[in-house]
Amino acid sequence: MEANMNFLHDVGIQTTHWLQQHFQGSQDWFLFISYAADLRNAFFVLFPIWFHFSEAVGIRLIWVAVIGDWLNLVFKW
Repeated sequence: MEANMNFLHDVGIQTTHWLQQHFQGSQDWFLFISYAADLRNAFFVLFPIWFHFSEAVGIRLIWVAVIGDWLNLVFKW
């Protein structure tokens, strides 16, 4: 189990390093995506808009946001 966690940690570090090298000028774009994909914004902004147009898509959006946020917390742990 520890070897798997070390592997995931190493992959995360390598990915972050690669992104920093190849997308140095894209910091504002990544900050915007991070802000827009935040669970709070997904719930209070994106969900009502999508739910108005399609109930099924709105509900899927909430599930994706919740599972994504949960995975983010698990991988940080």
